[in-house]
Amino acid sequence: MRPVTEAGKANCIPVAMPFVDSLFMPRTIGDRPDVIPEGATNFAFLGQFSEAPKDCVFTVEYSVRTAQMAVYGLFDTDKEVHPMYDSAHNPRYLVAALKAISR
Repeated sequence: MRPVTEAGKANCIPVAMPFVDSLFMPRTIGDRPDVIPEGATNFAFLGQFSEAPKDCVFTVEYSVRTAQMAVYGLFDTDKEVHPMYDSAHNPRYLVAALKAISR
C-alpha cells in the first residue's frame, strides 16, 4: 500500500484529550506520590503522575525514568537511573533562549 502524499487525501480525525491539561497544572512537591513510597516493598507508581525530581512531565523520558527508578529501587540493583540533563545552566542554551525570546 502506498502512503498518501497529497494533502487533499489526508484523513484527520480530531480527538479530545480531556485530562491532558492536568499535567501542566500548578503543583508543589508532594502533590504526586513518590515512585517507591516509604515502606513499599512490592509496588511502585509509574508514569506522569508520580514524582520524579528535576524532570519534566509529558515526555517519554519521564515515564521511562520512573520505571527505572521503580525497578532499580525494588530489586536492589547496582544500576543508576539515567540522569536528567539539566540544560538550564548550560550557557549555550541560555544564550539561544535569550535570542529566541528577543525576536
